[in-house]
Amino acid sequence: MSVANTVIHANSIRGTLQDFWNGALEIASTRTGLALALPLCYPDGWQVLVDVETLTPQALRLTDSGRTLHWLAANGQNIGTQAFKACLDERMQTFGLIREENGWELFRDLSLPLQGADLHLFGEAMVSIAHLHYLHEPAVKIQNVATETVEKVFRERQIDARQNHRLSGRVEQRIVVDYFMDAPHPVALQVLGRRGAVTSYMEQWGFRWRDLREANPALLPGMIYDPAVQEIDSTATAIGESVCDLFCPYYETDRIHALLDRALTSS
Repeated sequence: MSVANTVIHANSIRGTLQDFWNGALEIASTRTGLALALPLCYPDGWQVLVDVETLTPQALRLTDSGRTLHWLAANGQNIGTQAFKACLDERMQTFGLIREENGWELFRDLSLPLQGADLHLFGEAMVSIAHLHYLHEPAVKIQNVATETVEKVFRERQIDARQNHRLSGRVEQRIVVDYFMDAPHPVALQVLGRRGAVTSYMEQWGFRWRDLREANPALLPGMIYDPAVQEIDSTATAIGESVCDLFCPYYETDRIHALLDRALTSS
């Protein structure tokens, strides 16, 4: 087929790409600014999420909120080796990133007005760093990422939650929850640690949560999971949402904060 007869036109290609970008981009409000789901993916196909936080009226921060390094560690990459650190430092320098001291968060502070290229390059930086997954220095799995996130939320709010706390239901007299916060509406949080399918696990906890709420109607149960580790199908979701006041992935920290806000109200 000759070039003269082709039906491929620049405007149609431009329109096709713009439709894809508009459909893939999602923006939601958070406690500190905005959360963006960009039309970019980690190596496992999960969409790249970027938080935009206001620092001053003239400056903002782009941050991955620790998701990228958590993803690497959860998938077996040893992020503590010198080889990994050297590769990470190179990419951070290329994209002008900063790493939270002794932490997980990768961020970049920018002056307003924000440029579209800044957002795109930050997302590309996360994808580039995530591909360090293919370095051949695997590590033993570290602590559950969801657990670390929950504990960070408690630390930020200066809440001394009890760990491995025993509660009594009407039927079961010894139900141990990962975290318990005593409040006008007490909170019981369970972090899913099981890998793969969790439907049977959710069925067990469905009974336990109902039993606990019959004994304490004011209780606010919550379950936190990591979609990179657990297979959360429609059945597991239906159970979690029906018996819990909060059932969400670990990175939806706004919802965790909202549950704690609700717990501390006396009405």
